[in-house]
Amino acid sequence: DGVVAVGVLFVASIVATTVWLRSLARQLELSRWFPVLAVGLLLVNPLMLSTVGLEPYLCAALVAGLLRYGTADRPVAFGLVGGLAVLARPDLGVLVAGIALVLPGVRRRLLRTAAVALAVVLPWCVFSWFALGSAVPDTLVIKAGSARWGGHEFWTGPLLYYGYMPRAALMAFLPALAGVLVLLVVLVSRVRARWVPWQHAAAAVGLGGIAHYGVYGLLHTSPYHWYYAPLIVGGTLSAAVAVASLRGWRALAPVVFAVLLAGGSLAIDLGHGLPWQRAVIQTNWASPAQYERIGKDIAAAMPGATIESPGEIGTIAYYCECPIVDQFSDRGRVIAVLNEKEKNAGWLVRFLIRLNYANLDRSEAPRPIDAKLVYQSALAPSGPLQWGVKHWAEAPGRMVLERTPNS
Repeated sequence: DGVVAVGVLFVASIVATTVWLRSLARQLELSRWFPVLAVGLLLVNPLMLSTVGLEPYLCAALVAGLLRYGTADRPVAFGLVGGLAVLARPDLGVLVAGIALVLPGVRRRLLRTAAVALAVVLPWCVFSWFALGSAVPDTLVIKAGSARWGGHEFWTGPLLYYGYMPRAALMAFLPALAGVLVLLVVLVSRVRARWVPWQHAAAAVGLGGIAHYGVYGLLHTSPYHWYYAPLIVGGTLSAAVAVASLRGWRALAPVVFAVLLAGGSLAIDLGHGLPWQRAVIQTNWASPAQYERIGKDIAAAMPGATIESPGEIGTIAYYCECPIVDQFSDRGRVIAVLNEKEKNAGWLVRFLIRLNYANLDRSEAPRPIDAKLVYQSALAPSGPLQWGVKHWAEAPGRMVLERTPNS
């Protein structure tokens, strides 16, 4: 059951995060409220909550594990968790590397750490390269250099969300801004004195999150909201470490700010209605309920048909129980994307793409379809197999199922 699996993974991730952060608090002599502060802020963050079902909370747990073992000078355990983080999301390798280079106990044993991480990652990558035709997920190639949204790409994505959902976006990205502020303070303090352990931890996770953000910006990726989770996790943990290091009256203002931030985020979450009918921050063409209806209607009208997706697959396929195809699920369509990427890429990127897909059978043709779902803006349903939907950034429109001539 997919829903049960999501719930189990979510709870397990939160428990693991809490356990690792409790150990981190003992190691760094932080306030015993540190795990409550950090996990509480992550739990109510509107963007993080909007990603349940994806991997951000699992990644938060693994980042907590990296800090726990990295600050304890345990390079083997750090490498093991780092390898798992890369398997969870390959791009988290940027964050893992950032943390490893800042924490002295890991940096001094970098070769051992890297060897352990590679021992975790390489078996899957080698198997995938030979058996699946690619050592990395196709999405890494597909989404690099993808389209701008409303004049925004990854660098300015937070401004895009602020324009459409200002309160939720503000509460979501404030922890990242707090983490940047902490990082600046810690870096300035490095000029005057050597860092104490909590400063190493705050700088490591803060710099790791910013490095991840920077790499995605350089790849010119579209501003998918869940791609900002590492930045938010890094900023939240960095700020929480700094606050938990303070004692007495110096902690009063930061703690009050954290409580207000958590309260504001919780107000956004609860104000969206319970249970949620749609995530607070999302970029879907339609709501889950609308996609559920579309999937069930397609199953009734065209059982077993192969349908071209409008750009999203999961909920439609879940309720239709039929093949929903696009470039993310049909390898024949991926090949066309790869050919286009190679054509427009420089020599280095072209070489890397060819190396990664050296074992891919490029003769595979796109899967034939029986119909395709098409989104049409600002139009109401006017016939059968048409559904009214509400796009996240536009006025109500419709989804239309268009049959292909051979169906």
